Amino acid sequence: IRPVCEGGFQKRYLYVGKNVVIRPRARIEFDFTEAKIEPPHIEDRTFNPGSIINHGLCNDADWENILRNSSYGRVEDIYNGFLQDGKWVKPGSATRSIATLSKASISNVQLPEREGKLRYRLSFRDITRNLFDCPVSDLAFRELIYREVKKNNRPRSDVSSELTNILKRVDRIYLRLGLARPFKRSAAEEPRCYLQVTGVHTFPDYLQGKTFADF
Repeated sequence: IRPVCEGGFQKRYLYVGKNVVIRPRARIEFDFTEAKIEPPHIEDRTFNPGSIINHGLCNDADWENILRNSSYGRVEDIYNGFLQDGKWVKPGSATRSIATLSKASISNVQLPEREGKLRYRLSFRDITRNLFDCPVSDLAFRELIYREVKKNNRPRSDVSSELTNILKRVDRIYLRLGLARPFKRSAAEEPRCYLQVTGVHTFPDYLQGKTFADF
């Protein structure tokens, strides 16, 4: 399920008061209503931000069971053959837009910078050994990197290498994959829903329990 609301899901909806309650491992109650579905984003549900109820956090075992039981070993299986060039799905395709990939192996973290803006990318392989290179929208992943590069003035190459090594050394990693909303990179190109990494979850936790707000 993907919670959506009018005007888009804004960062302030992750908080109740001053506390971050919508985060990985969180047990949250929403008052969901049906939303207009536009495939492949079939998981959309609308909600009232004032209806959120916090029920605390899952323990490690429960959290990993949730990820494992909803996971796939091959990216191709997630998108039912609709993934093109390992990068995008055509709007309207009869497939899902979000799922978990288990048993991925990390190739590297890439931190290109364009026009002074830091970009976040992750290269990884699934169990078929096919290579995927995707932007990362995971808030904690991005804020951790932003702190090191922009606030602590560390070279991007050092931060990239350090985080790559950390992710390669963890015992188990689960990647949440999602499809972005239809986007045209140029006027001549048809709209495409591009593959992205929406969550990076490891055991043991490479974030050591921190959320995006801790960076």
